[in-house]
Amino acid sequence: MVAGIHNDMRISRYAGIHLYGRLLEAGIEIHEYNRTMLHQKTMVVDGIWTTIGTTNFDNRSFALDEESNVCVYDRRLAEQLESIFIEDLRSCKQVILGQWRRRGLKKRVFGATCLFLKEQI
Repeated sequence: MVAGIHNDMRISRYAGIHLYGRLLEAGIEIHEYNRTMLHQKTMVVDGIWTTIGTTNFDNRSFALDEESNVCVYDRRLAEQLESIFIEDLRSCKQVILGQWRRRGLKKRVFGATCLFLKEQI
């Protein structure tokens, strides 16, 4: 997974960081893109199925906002998106579970607070 460190809503960024642990513990690699704001929402599954769209991975996008995605079953498109993903990884720093666990108390409390507030917005 690639997450952007530049965000137009700081509260979302810190709420997301607070949730990294669950993903990292499940074996999901998280990489933080550090060049510019990353706003794409794409996914490739098994090298053949892709989804591209506006949906954020949160309850608001699924329940309230008018979001849409296009799902395509096409190996060539999947290969193109995978090559873009690999190129983007060159501008990323991987998040390591041990480092995430050692973040300071201020960051933990701030992240939990942002997560609570984000769900209220």
